[in-house]
Amino acid sequence: MTAPDISVVEAERQVLAAAERYREVIASMDVAGRPEAGQRAAVKAVGRALQLVAFVLQRAAAAGVTPERLGELTAWEPELVREMLDRRPEPALVTRIAPRGLDPAAVARAAASFEAEQQLRALLDGILADVDDDAWSPAAADLDELRERLESAWRSWRGALGRQGVQPGGSGDHQD
Repeated sequence: MTAPDISVVEAERQVLAAAERYREVIASMDVAGRPEAGQRAAVKAVGRALQLVAFVLQRAAAAGVTPERLGELTAWEPELVREMLDRRPEPALVTRIAPRGLDPAAVARAAASFEAEQQLRALLDGILADVDDDAWSPAAADLDELRERLESAWRSWRGALGRQGVQPGGSGDHQD
């Protein structure tokens, strides 16, 4: 990890806030007999909250906060914090911290998907920032070519995964 871009105090504040958010999500999961859609939403919510905690733990560790202090802030054992710092939330780790009744593998997949989605958003934001840079003004034809390339790559990727129908930037299912 690179040099910290936040102070220890700010890192600890972020860990406290993320841990509190995780506890709130866990508390809201304490509902028996959730329907299938509710179960999927619960898995996604826990995965996202867990990934948030993992992210702020990494930032705090880079800022110099010790695993012992991170354990105090999260109310987790320091060994569990060390595991979260050493690897992504995996099913064996998730089993120890996710609420009963949720599939740990599904929660781990949700956490990984959220992390990958954030990386994709950062890439797209970087592309848009570069295109919008006042020091560089690509021609409309160049931007059209970029859009066509991105759309082609998107369709190819989706097709390889067996998903068809949704247009890039669209919200509904339409036929290609």
